[in-house]
Amino acid sequence: MQFSDNTISSINSILREAYLEERNTLFEYEVYKILKCMGLEVPEFILVEDPLEVNAKMLKNFEHDIVVKIISPQISHKQKLGGVKIIKNWDPLYIQFVLSRMKEEVLSHFPENDKPEIKGFLIVQYIPHTQSLGYEILIGFKEDHAFGPVLTLSKGGDDAEFFAKFYDPANLFLPLLNYGDALKVMDTLKIKHKFGQIGHPEYLEYIAKAASLIGYLAYRYSFIPQQKPQFIIKAFEINPFAISHDDRFVAIDGFAQFIPYDEERKVVRKNNLDHMDAFFKPEGIAVIGVSSKPEKFSIGRDIARLLHDLGRDDLYFVNIKGGSVAIGEKEYPLYKSFQDIPDKVDLVVYAAPAQYTVDFIRELPRNGPRAVILISGIPSNVKYAEFVKQLDSVKPQEVRIIGPNCMGVYYAPSGEHKGIDTLFIDEKRLELKASSYSNTVLLTQSGGLAITAIDKLQKSGLFKSVVSFGNQYDIKITDLIDYFSKDPAIDVIALYVEGFDDGEGREFYELAGKTIKPIIVYKAGKTEAGARAAASHTASMSGSYDVFKAACRQADIILAENIEDNYNYIKIFSLLAHKIPSGNRVAGVVNAGFESTVGADELKNLKQAELSLETVKKLNAINNYGLVDTSTPILDVTAMADDKAYADFVEAILEDEGVDCVFVAIVPHVVALKTTPETCHDPDSLANLLVSLSQKYKKPIVVSVNAGRYYEEFVSIMEESGLPVYPDIRSAIKSLDTFVTYHERLG
Repeated sequence: MQFSDNTISSINSILREAYLEERNTLFEYEVYKILKCMGLEVPEFILVEDPLEVNAKMLKNFEHDIVVKIISPQISHKQKLGGVKIIKNWDPLYIQFVLSRMKEEVLSHFPENDKPEIKGFLIVQYIPHTQSLGYEILIGFKEDHAFGPVLTLSKGGDDAEFFAKFYDPANLFLPLLNYGDALKVMDTLKIKHKFGQIGHPEYLEYIAKAASLIGYLAYRYSFIPQQKPQFIIKAFEINPFAISHDDRFVAIDGFAQFIPYDEERKVVRKNNLDHMDAFFKPEGIAVIGVSSKPEKFSIGRDIARLLHDLGRDDLYFVNIKGGSVAIGEKEYPLYKSFQDIPDKVDLVVYAAPAQYTVDFIRELPRNGPRAVILISGIPSNVKYAEFVKQLDSVKPQEVRIIGPNCMGVYYAPSGEHKGIDTLFIDEKRLELKASSYSNTVLLTQSGGLAITAIDKLQKSGLFKSVVSFGNQYDIKITDLIDYFSKDPAIDVIALYVEGFDDGEGREFYELAGKTIKPIIVYKAGKTEAGARAAASHTASMSGSYDVFKAACRQADIILAENIEDNYNYIKIFSLLAHKIPSGNRVAGVVNAGFESTVGADELKNLKQAELSLETVKKLNAINNYGLVDTSTPILDVTAMADDKAYADFVEAILEDEGVDCVFVAIVPHVVALKTTPETCHDPDSLANLLVSLSQKYKKPIVVSVNAGRYYEEFVSIMEESGLPVYPDIRSAIKSLDTFVTYHERLG
């Protein structure tokens, strides 16, 4: 969708004339003019400055009824003041009388010394239409500070806001939407059923055309495109577009707010991948702020120990007092300053007091480190904005910074790379282990969330990398997404987001839309209170969560609505990254009747498979006791099934070509199963048999184990071998449904 040069010129002219009159809002007739330039239908209208200008000639193009409206730059709600009336198109004298009385009525609401300026009157063609649901549509857009223009589509009319709040939320979209995309969106709206029932499916086409054109207007007159406009349209609303009695789609009322482009301060920041490798594959690491005293708590010493444990031989530690520090069996010298380090250093980890941060950055030598992690926070006596100014004034251009106020980075060792770990976690409390299944990066504004996620998913060993990036002074979340989208060792990108800076949300949206790897997001700040808390924590503003959800939906981002879903989704997308489902047909095996019922209830996009006759024959052969109903794809094998029979039932449905994915729900307390710490390690235990099946077949399998800590070893056997295991059937099915739906949507 593009506008011609003539269309752009005409719209610019309308905005320029309003701006020269020192207005930043458009009158309704000016909105009509813009819509007409775009090829959308508007009512006939004329503008008069004085009631006495009305004559028979100008009224002859109008039918029996007309709408008259007062025009004033100071009045936004004209109808409440008597500034809008529907009247008969009788003789000109009658119209003159109505307009004169309208002016008197409107002005009577204001004190004598504060009367608004009346610029004139608008005479508009009355569009007969029904006000029932679906015949009035609100279409507009408003600028979000992070994401740019957001297109709104909702029920129109006087009660549009009330309806959206209490009945059906407005549909939000990020432009651009071409006509084809808009038509697909219209097909998801509930109102399509009414249009189909009344025999007018073409009404969806009317809405799609208007939405795509107004979406392009929103995009073209925003801070987003490379070709910068003369003006930014901050808000634009048609409430309503009406489907007239003669089946036209006509704009009835309009509003617009704009500013010159030069007054806009937002930009879409482009990603910067310069020197990013220095954070994750550095050659030479210096840690600043390493204490030599074992009895003294020292984050710097903890980080030094983590790096030492990786077996690195390129470590350098700094303490202004000098001396040495013993880590393991090695004694490291403590350099008094960074400048004393004799060898090349790619990465500096700054863990010294925050009040010295700016001085340290100022003293970095030319041709020095390419990357700095600022573990320390912001000095308590300095506001964040001032801290940024101070860093800006001293930071060498080539130096990249993660932080401040972060835990830094972890990147698992592999091949010639010995890895990096600055996440100062006591290994006795929490060990971060990599495995052959490690394929996920966690990018988080919160170090605390990183610790919690590592703890929750520890057995799976799925994190290849973790980045706690704090306040995002330099390295932004979009830089990190871009970097890891190109890393062949990463299959899944998981994010914890608290907020976006101006324009950053748009770059996040566009980048995610181009990234072929699954992106899983949990966002804090959903509520007003949560947004305030997030802003105070990271010094960044949170945008509307509804807008964020719309961006995720359009960019095929997996959005977790709660923190447990977030961990569950990370687990399944990571462990099943190379088991792409071919469809949404599911079958399951459980050993408790209530789990088969709960599992069936939780299916949303997943559909119960129809087992083939051959599969049913296999199941009947396994069904020694005749207790299993083999006519259903969710098999309750009862407490009588032992490990081999349980696994045989699972394998039978895995072999069925009509089954795309499988869930297994286990209540492990039954005597027939080897699930205890003493028996679960046996080669023929159910855990080991399920692991073998998961390695043999390409179909996704999820497992739920409804039990307590006594069965942790049983669970660990499966998780450590790459099977996603959940503590309850609901979590397992919801995660599988989300996983399958994502791949089905992309497929």
